[in-house]
Amino acid sequence: MPSAETMLPVALNLLSLLGVIALLLLQGSLRSYATKKGENLATKEDIGRITHEVEEIQREYRERFEILAQQNRLFLEREKQRHELRLAALDRRLAAHQEAYALWWKLLGSTHKEDAITKVTMECQEWWVHNRLYLEPEVAQAFSLAYHAAAQHGDYLRAKLPRPQIEENWRAIRTVGEVIVKAVQLPGLQEGEYRPVGEEGRERNEGQGGA
Repeated sequence: MPSAETMLPVALNLLSLLGVIALLLLQGSLRSYATKKGENLATKEDIGRITHEVEEIQREYRERFEILAQQNRLFLEREKQRHELRLAALDRRLAAHQEAYALWWKLLGSTHKEDAITKVTMECQEWWVHNRLYLEPEVAQAFSLAYHAAAQHGDYLRAKLPRPQIEENWRAIRTVGEVIVKAVQLPGLQEGEYRPVGEEGRERNEGQGGA
C-alpha cells in the first residue's frame, strides 16, 4: 500500500492539473463572455445607429410632406379665390356681352346712315375701352374690328372700291353677333334675325357691291 509520502506528490500534481484545466476553462469562459459582451455592445450600437437613421429619414419625409401639404393648401386657396372671382364676375361679363350685342346691332343699323355712323362708332369705341376686360378675347377683337370697319364702309362705297374688298369689310361688321353668341354659348340666331328692323340702304349697298 503506498505511503502518504508517495501519494502527496501525486495529489499535488493532480491538483495542479485540475487548476490548469480550471484556469483554461475560466479563460475560455471569460473570452466567450467578452466576445458576447462585445457583440451585444456592437448590436446595441448598430441598433442605435439604424434607429437614428430611420428617425432622420422619417423626419425628412415629414418635413417634405408638410412642405407639399402647405403648397397644396396654397394652391387650393388660390384656385378657390380665382373660382370665386370668376363666379362674381360672371354676371358682369354676361352683361358686357349683352351690351356688346346691343351696340353691335345699333352699329349694324347705322352703317349706311351718314348722319349717325360717326356718333355710333365713337360710342362703340368708348364702350369698348371701358369694358374690354370683361369680353372674351375673340369678342373684343371682333367688336373693335367691326366699329372701325363701319366707320370706313361709307367711304369704301363712295370710292367704288373692288367688290371683294367691300364685302370683306361688311363681313367684319356683320359677323360680330355670331361671335358674341358663340362666346357666351347661347343658342345661335336665325339668319333673318341679324337684320335690324327698318334697316335702310342694305339693298342699295348690295346693288353697289357691298354686303
